[in-house]
Amino acid sequence: MARLYDASVMHARLWPKQHQFTHGAFAFAVDVEEIEKIRAGQWMLGRAWSPYSFRDGDFLPAARVFQPEGTEVSFGQHGDRLGARVRAFCAAQGQPVPAAAQITLVAMPRAFGKSYNPVVFFLITVDGALTSGIAEVHNTFGERKAWFLGAECLKQDAEGQAYLQLRAPKRFYVSPFSALDTEFEFTLRLPGERLGLTVDHYEGGRKTLLSAWTGRQVPLTGGRLLWLTLKSPLLILKVVVLIHLHAAWLWLAKRLPFRRKGDDIALQRNLRHPTSELTGRHD
Repeated sequence: MARLYDASVMHARLWPKQHQFTHGAFAFAVDVEEIEKIRAGQWMLGRAWSPYSFRDGDFLPAARVFQPEGTEVSFGQHGDRLGARVRAFCAAQGQPVPAAAQITLVAMPRAFGKSYNPVVFFLITVDGALTSGIAEVHNTFGERKAWFLGAECLKQDAEGQAYLQLRAPKRFYVSPFSALDTEFEFTLRLPGERLGLTVDHYEGGRKTLLSAWTGRQVPLTGGRLLWLTLKSPLLILKVVVLIHLHAAWLWLAKRLPFRRKGDDIALQRNLRHPTSELTGRHD
């Protein structure tokens, strides 16, 4: 029902200033139809008192799209389960998910009640073959944006293994050091014994930032989760704190130009849960 990966996240800024870091961030690959049933007999995962859990509503929530652009998107109806929301999104892109397909979510769990993933991935397979996927990027303001990787994104590597790759306009405020009229390039591979997912950033055709979430599958046991907790304590809090600490370093020490979120409202498209700074509402 679930697979556990002892993983790490690597970020490498290539331009205009070089900056690189790696930190531990273990991951799960789970069947979206079983997301709230995941316990696997583990005291560390899935129970009311467990330090880690998954909640259906943490991923790809149904919500109105701010400043829609391009193909109309749907995230289903409020009250739909995650599997139904994924299917609604794919159907709106013109590639419905077959009834027999399996939808796998790759994400960090809730940790001690807190949930935050910079990015989550959905990989859709039919009879074990990769057919499509979704990358949902979250920023620290609570906003999120999803990209669809359909059949036209399927490629094969030198070993004949299928993967999905899409380069698409970003138009989403993630970092104060990256312009919005640039591009993300997502590369999604099915998680097996190894985890390997990347999100790179292009400005003016030049690759300026590399991001990779990689790791190896390990046994899903209470002891292993306890070890990973000691190895990456306060998982969600650590990720959020590191984002802000590295941003401060890039601004104060490396003097990168700082873009404020409210300066480029017109370029922020297709996102959900917009802040009041974008909508002008202060409810």
